[in-house]
Amino acid sequence: MPLAHANDAGGSIRVPASCCGLVGLKPGRGRTPSGPLVGEAGFGMIAEFALTRTVRDAAHLLDAVAGPIVGEKYAAAPPDRPYAESITADPGRLRVAVTTDAWSGVPVDPQVQGATVAAAQVLEWIGHTVTSASPDLAAEDVVEAGMLVVVSTGAAILRAPRRPDPTLIEATSRRVLSETQGFTALDVAAALDAQHRVTRAVGLFLTGYDLLVTPTIGQLPPPHGTLDYDDDTPGQSARSWLRRIFEVGPFTAPFNVSGNPAVSLPLGQSREGLPIGVQLVAAHGREDLLLQVAAQFEQAVPWSGRQPSIHA
Repeated sequence: MPLAHANDAGGSIRVPASCCGLVGLKPGRGRTPSGPLVGEAGFGMIAEFALTRTVRDAAHLLDAVAGPIVGEKYAAAPPDRPYAESITADPGRLRVAVTTDAWSGVPVDPQVQGATVAAAQVLEWIGHTVTSASPDLAAEDVVEAGMLVVVSTGAAILRAPRRPDPTLIEATSRRVLSETQGFTALDVAAALDAQHRVTRAVGLFLTGYDLLVTPTIGQLPPPHGTLDYDDDTPGQSARSWLRRIFEVGPFTAPFNVSGNPAVSLPLGQSREGLPIGVQLVAAHGREDLLLQVAAQFEQAVPWSGRQPSIHA
């Protein structure tokens, strides 16, 4: 299959793409519709799209699905031309910021850092201007804003005609449902304030740069079971679960909160043969720029022939 549907509330397109050596584009807020079955997906932080093998397939799919349903709350301005055409265009000399430091302060694997630095060097070789810089983000704001996704998901389940049987769902889902019922209007307001702080910080930063380059996740692909959704350890909460997720993938969620388009590209491979993704982030409405630069990478450092030591 050249593509597979996915959605992204905190990294669920980009993180699997990084772990599986695929292209994972998270469109910006309002680029792809959430309706008509969903009103407002996670307070505008959830994006629908797909995982693809190539930049070309991502561009063609975005042409097919981009654009709001009439009356949607969020709508991104349409591109000047089809994305499948824009990937062949020269984006010009870009101002690129690069960071390998996680805003949460969690350590980043040296091989992941190395792949990100190597990607920045490729951008310099292509002709772009690369600077070490990063938006000023508070990690706790990202966690606080992430609770909006948690409670909106819980509220959707609780409003359903048929309530789930608690004995048939996993421990984290039970916590989400329980905590959603205790979430107040003041809690929502505090989380929205945190979302706005992150959005403004990222927006301000990207007035000075065309792209931000980061690792996609902070470590090599973790073994299955590292994040156990059925962990019923006493004292766990939905908020502590979010923090645990952000320890593995600290670089993706800020751009769900801010709504910026971002893409993970399979630009690295570890000594063990594991794929390493590098994330590119652009200003609102600039999926075209992400795809143009992704196409430059695909030509400069092609990944289609890269295979692990054991593969089908």
